[in-house]
Amino acid sequence: MNKVIFTADDYGAIPAIDQGIIKAVNAGKINSVAAFSNHYQFESKLKTLLDECDARKFEIGCHLTISSGKPVSGRKIGLLTRRGTLSLRKGKYFKKYTQMRRTRHVNRELNDLHYELSKQVEQFDRINVPISHLSCHHNTLFFFKDYHEVFFQVAKENGLAVRSPLNIPKAMNDLCMSMVVLRMFDNMSKENRHRILTHTRSMRAFLAHYNDLPKMPIALNTVHYGPLALPTNNLTDQEIDSFADEKNLALREDLSMDAPEEEVMEYVFHLIDDDYAKLDEFCKQTKFSNSKYTGIDSGYFDSRMAEQRALLNFDLSTLVSFQSWKNL
Repeated sequence: MNKVIFTADDYGAIPAIDQGIIKAVNAGKINSVAAFSNHYQFESKLKTLLDECDARKFEIGCHLTISSGKPVSGRKIGLLTRRGTLSLRKGKYFKKYTQMRRTRHVNRELNDLHYELSKQVEQFDRINVPISHLSCHHNTLFFFKDYHEVFFQVAKENGLAVRSPLNIPKAMNDLCMSMVVLRMFDNMSKENRHRILTHTRSMRAFLAHYNDLPKMPIALNTVHYGPLALPTNNLTDQEIDSFADEKNLALREDLSMDAPEEEVMEYVFHLIDDDYAKLDEFCKQTKFSNSKYTGIDSGYFDSRMAEQRALLNFDLSTLVSFQSWKNL
């Protein structure tokens, strides 16, 4: 039986995603939730999660972000300046990850990054909600070696486990990172685009030579994730069912291969309330949200809905054993 952590990402961004995650936790399909601490009404959204899932055992992690929502540090220098790495959009929100830039003032940039990430973690302490692990939105903290080191530093300072930067299937991850770098063409210099690809391709060597690694699962499995490769927003419930069946089968096939007994694998899920009739409403929630949750379109929601449906219809009992981040 595979030892796994099933994590639902992106809690606290918009109501439709939050409700999908709550349903999955209450159905016993998720034992880990990665929650934003910098989005609109963070405290009340987290209280809703804890209240509505009170009967379930699950862990909460801080989903660190530098590409969605607002900075919580309030710092106006270095990486948060107009010319800084993470230039803010109007209204002082982080820009999309494809609009990231590096600055010449590297030390100040990294100091500001450390300060912001630490403040995002502190938001959970402020409201007395214990967290067990750290992950990062859009994998932005895995883009550069020095960003990655700051991420690990914050984890060690807080005694927290972290999400593994080793994504499998590797081919899917390599393709994804190549597309990310391509989308950065107009904002990121050629040198820094090359740095991203170099760090991605040398990840195992980076981990092997890093002193005092935080605890982490053996890898992050994303076999269940992926936008639907079709024009969307005109699908029927039956078509969503068909895509959900495909995702269910892929997950079942992956979990049917027994992993070594000592290894714990994290699977990440991107969920949403399963009501295809509300697709337009869900898109509007994001468009007019105070959270400024970027990168959303109807196809993204179609994919989430298929994931939600596949997971809720998945029989976990004979294939997986849920593990705790604290016992890694």
